Amino acid sequence: MKSYLIIGSGLVGRLLAWRLLSAGYSVDILSSDDRLGTGSAGYIAAAMISPATEAITTDPMVQTMGLRSLQLWPQWLAELSQPIFYQQHGTLVVAHAGDKAEMARFRKRAEYTLSAADFKILNQQQLANLEPQLAQQFDNAMYFEQEACLDNRHLYQQLGDILAAECHWQRCEDIDVLTEHSIDQVCQQYFSHDAAKYDAVIDCRGNGAHRDIDKLRSVRGEVIRVHAPDVEFKHAIRLIHPRYPFYLAPRPNNEYVLGATVIESDDMSPVSLRSGLELMSALYSLHKGFSEARILEMSVHCRPAMVNNMPNIKRTKWGFHLNGFYRHGYLFSPAIITDFLNILDGQQDSVSFGEYYDV
Repeated sequence: MKSYLIIGSGLVGRLLAWRLLSAGYSVDILSSDDRLGTGSAGYIAAAMISPATEAITTDPMVQTMGLRSLQLWPQWLAELSQPIFYQQHGTLVVAHAGDKAEMARFRKRAEYTLSAADFKILNQQQLANLEPQLAQQFDNAMYFEQEACLDNRHLYQQLGDILAAECHWQRCEDIDVLTEHSIDQVCQQYFSHDAAKYDAVIDCRGNGAHRDIDKLRSVRGEVIRVHAPDVEFKHAIRLIHPRYPFYLAPRPNNEYVLGATVIESDDMSPVSLRSGLELMSALYSLHKGFSEARILEMSVHCRPAMVNNMPNIKRTKWGFHLNGFYRHGYLFSPAIITDFLNILDGQQDSVSFGEYYDV
C-alpha cells in the first residue's frame, strides 16, 4: 500500500488526505492547526464555487478549472456520511446607481471573456421572480446560473472526523523550513520513523510555506457572518464595488457570509473599523432586513497567493508543494487534487495546466 505524509490540514490538505484515503492509500498528517481547522483560510471563507464570475476579472483558466470542480463537488459530497449544504442556484450580480459605470465595465468584460450561455441579463421583474427581496433594491442584475456555494464549516467538521479516525494525525508547531533533513527529524519525533517510509511528502501549509516558496505572498481578507431572520436570499450575490469584490453566500437557517476585502498584507489582526463599516454598509444596502441581523462573527485570514494568483504544484527533492490557491480554494481544489492524484499514480506526466504545474 502506498503511504503519504501531508503537512498542513487546511482545505487543500484535508481534501487531499480524504481523496488519498478513498483511493486506498495510507495517510499521515502533520499540522499546526487543530482538527476543526479554525486556523485555516478555508475555514473562514464564503466557500463559493463561481467559475464564471471569477474568470471575468482574472485568468480565463479560472473558468476551465472551476467548471471541472463544479462537476466534482456534488460527486465528492455525496460520499460523505452526512449531507452538506450545497446550493447550486447560481450567482446574481448587482450594482447600486452610483456604481453603474463599474457594472457596465464588468458586463463588457463578461461579454469578452465568457460565452453568451454563461450569463443572462435580468430586468427587475425577472430579478423579482428569482429573488424578490433583492428586487426591492435593484432594478436589474446579471445572472450566472451555473455557480454554487457550500457550508465550509460542516465540510471541515466531517473531513476532520474522517481523518482523525483513519489517519495518524499529529499536531506540530515546529515546522518552518522543509528540507530532507528537517522532514526526517519531525517524522522521527512524531511518528518514530524517517521520511523514507512515504512514497511522497506533500506540503499543503499555505501561508506557512513562505520560507520555502519564492514569491508566495499573503492577501488579507475580512469576513462577516450574520444571522438575518428577515432575509430570505436563496442565491449567492455579488455587489459591484470600486474597491472590493463584495459577495454574499447563504447558509442554512438564514445565516449569511459576507466578504471580503482584498488587501496585500500578512496582517492577521482583527477586522479594521473601515473594513467593518464597509462590509456592514454593503450588507445593509442589499436588503433593509439586515438592519436587525445579529453579527455572529467577524473574521480575518490571509490567503496564500503566487504572482499570477493561480495555484501551483511544484516537485521538490523530498516531495511536492501544493500552494497559491488565493481566493479560489473551493473553486480550484477538486480539479487540482484530481490532477495531482493522477500525477502521483503516474497516469499524468504532463497535465493540461502545465504552465501552473512545475512537475
